[in-house]
Amino acid sequence: MYEENLEPLPPGDAIQAFAPLFAEMQQTCQLATPPPVTPDQVMFWADTAIQSYLTRLSRRLLLPGSGLDGLENLQQLVDLSAGGAACIMCLNHRSNLDVPTLCALLQDAGHADLFDQIIWIAGRKLQEDPGMTGMLVQAFNRVVVTPRSWIAEHHSPDELHEGHLVNMAAHRVVHKLRHEGRVFALFPTGTRIRPGDTSTTRAIPETDTWLKSFEYMLLGYIDGCTLPVSRDQDMTRETPVLNRITISFDEVLTTDDWRRQAIGRFPGFSQRAATAAAIMDDILRLQETAK
Repeated sequence: MYEENLEPLPPGDAIQAFAPLFAEMQQTCQLATPPPVTPDQVMFWADTAIQSYLTRLSRRLLLPGSGLDGLENLQQLVDLSAGGAACIMCLNHRSNLDVPTLCALLQDAGHADLFDQIIWIAGRKLQEDPGMTGMLVQAFNRVVVTPRSWIAEHHSPDELHEGHLVNMAAHRVVHKLRHEGRVFALFPTGTRIRPGDTSTTRAIPETDTWLKSFEYMLLGYIDGCTLPVSRDQDMTRETPVLNRITISFDEVLTTDDWRRQAIGRFPGFSQRAATAAAIMDDILRLQETAK
């Protein structure tokens, strides 16, 4: 599969390399700046028309050998969620195409229905990014939070207060929907991995706050990257590359048991610190499965 993608890409950034696709999307979709994130609006449902174009773009970048491993484990998580259990999936974060690439791989494996059940816990910086990024993120179900990187920037006291209210609202939404047949998905590092910056490979302390709200968890490892990190803003101007992408899913875990084991593995750590350390260790361990 994906042998048709062996032909080189047109030169340039994503907007340039996929100019015909973006032109078609602008003609057929109602592209608009997403509504602002406020304490009254943190849950956003996918625009499936935009999603179809981003999935096409992501599929074009996949080289032969791309695929999914442990798909039955994701199926089990979705089945548990359909039965009313609170379920979360956690993955390493390689690029802004991680989500549509998973969509493409699931579609091509005949399991598009699994992707449709996922709600992504997403930082507001994507939605508020200049350029087209904010428009394209509307392709996916997401509950939007204020990340610590946003809080660390220069904001007025009123803006910071509203940022905290956004996070409180996001937690309320998660608590409401977690037993309604939806799987939540989280990138524990809160940012994409940047070569040479080890801080971007570490989970943020807030990871444990999310995990303890769920009964079951599934870890996944993304091997490969089709949109290497090169910018912090206007991210559709990053340059796409062809690559072999595999996503490996581990066995479904009982979250309470895993958290107890995590703190046992890191004596002297707080629960938040132990969870942050253990989750990335366990995700990276899946790298061996991907080879």
